[in-house]
Amino acid sequence: MLQDKTSSPIGRSIIEAKQKNYTQLAAFLNQNNHVHRHLDWLSALDWVGSRPYLMELVNLQLQAILCAAPENDQVAWVRVFGVRKDLPADEHWKRLLPKALQELGEMKISCLAGLALHPWFETLLMDSGFVNRQNIIVLEWQGEFPKISLHDDIQIRSMQPEDLPSVKKIDRLAFPPLWQNSLVGLSRAHNQTGISTTALINGEIVGYQISTSMTIYGHLARLAVHPDCQQKGIASTLLFDLLTQFGKRGISQITVNTQSDNNPSLALYKKFDFIRTHESFRVYQHSLD
Repeated sequence: MLQDKTSSPIGRSIIEAKQKNYTQLAAFLNQNNHVHRHLDWLSALDWVGSRPYLMELVNLQLQAILCAAPENDQVAWVRVFGVRKDLPADEHWKRLLPKALQELGEMKISCLAGLALHPWFETLLMDSGFVNRQNIIVLEWQGEFPKISLHDDIQIRSMQPEDLPSVKKIDRLAFPPLWQNSLVGLSRAHNQTGISTTALINGEIVGYQISTSMTIYGHLARLAVHPDCQQKGIASTLLFDLLTQFGKRGISQITVNTQSDNNPSLALYKKFDFIRTHESFRVYQHSLD
């Protein structure tokens, strides 16, 4: 158990969140506190039991939380940071962050990343040595299909649970560590999706997409093609099929997020008449090397 009682009110402690703390954490997250939640397939409570997931208490009363559970063997994200609304966020961040970094260092994690979804959280990141290295931008489809040649040898079918190990392999090969998803994350994404499909050539999975939908809105959450099979029309075929399926469901407003410097991704979406919206998010990184 991590504890810190020096220069602190009597009864202050920092502990790892366990399943026995689930109800207390749920109550904290449901209150009107200052909370940053990462854009994740797993909720803040799904990470309970992972490390580091720190709780700061005074006289057993929860004051602040910080979860920075790794996604893979190199990168962790700030999954959730929360502090009571009547307390200074920076003071609690400065107590919790070093302990999280210490644990991540012991786990040989090389980078902790944070997504700046709120100005107050972005200030915390900048003030504690995080560096903005990338931005995520949001694109929206304008309803036009390009004139593309669909390849008869590319088969598109619904993703099945047994496809997930192959999907994870493609995900790991197609993305740098910062943007890779774990098998748990991909499994949760598959369970929550509106439409998820795989692309196959000669019966072998070579690409996939995972999307969500609600009423008239659709969002392409993930699209990847095996590096050995890129530039063969697989991504275009997956996207064409997805937009067609969305159209059959009456979904007309479709968005996608991508990195501002991901030129192949930007070229694909431009071809399909996606345009950039005014919405974007800064990505900050803290090196542990």
